[in-house]
Amino acid sequence: MEKPLFLEEQQVSQRRMLKTILITTMFGMGILGYWFIRLNYSRKSVTGEVFSDPSFVVIVLLFLAILAVVIVINSIARLRTKIEKDGIYVRYFPYKKKWEKISVSGIHSYRLRKYRPYREYGGYGIKDRRRSGKAYIISGRTGLQLHLKNGKRILIGTQKKQAIIYAMDKVMKGKKTA
Repeated sequence: MEKPLFLEEQQVSQRRMLKTILITTMFGMGILGYWFIRLNYSRKSVTGEVFSDPSFVVIVLLFLAILAVVIVINSIARLRTKIEKDGIYVRYFPYKKKWEKISVSGIHSYRLRKYRPYREYGGYGIKDRRRSGKAYIISGRTGLQLHLKNGKRILIGTQKKQAIIYAMDKVMKGKKTA
């Protein structure tokens, strides 16, 4: 097997992971606060009655389990991009375990561009929007925009700007960029 022209593996940035943990924790604290108010624990002795209530213990354990799942998924998530002579391959583990191939013959044009993940695609991940097209983004704000011959658009986030354009120029052999 030939060596790919371009290979990149990206992971969730620590800053975004901390934001996710903070949001999940705030959501959990809101649920626990609601639980206190709902069961009128604000007027009772907090140490004795609250922590011995089985439903409270279940809620706390459920929250901790959800937080652990969020942390694990964010820490193992990887966006892998590979460019070979026959096409571009994208895999977003653990959500897509198989490589998705974008054939070179199906690409009309390409360009490197800056994007706004939340405004254009509704955040990071594998996104499919009617207006913006499909996106594979895990971090950053720069990506390879592909315009396919069937009219669809695909954006692949990258941290290696020059390397991905060099590989695309080599694969596309002088086809125009949009």
